[in-house]
Amino acid sequence: MRKVTLIAIALLAVSTFALAGEAQVAKGKVQAVSSNTVTVEGDNGEVWTFEVSDQTRVVAEGAAHKSEKLAAVGQKTTMDEFVRENQYVTIQYWEDGGTRYIQKLRVH
Repeated sequence: MRKVTLIAIALLAVSTFALAGEAQVAKGKVQAVSSNTVTVEGDNGEVWTFEVSDQTRVVAEGAAHKSEKLAAVGQKTTMDEFVRENQYVTIQYWEDGGTRYIQKLRVH
């Protein structure tokens, strides 16, 4: 049942992003991270800043368990709970009005 729910949420998220703008991919090393932004430097030296949205998903070791623990005590999860400077990441994102929004961030 949990897999079905997760798949349904993923499909809903993908359809939402398709409406917001075409998804793009960026890869690189995290230069800075806050509760709601991540700055990444690509292999070519280009630097991008990405915003967190309500639909942002993070794939990282232990992220699901940490999210559950924080939710159990009524705390909201923030990006800096899961991502650290100097980690390598792949970010799927969309752009709207010149702002890049994280769809999915995977920590390697």
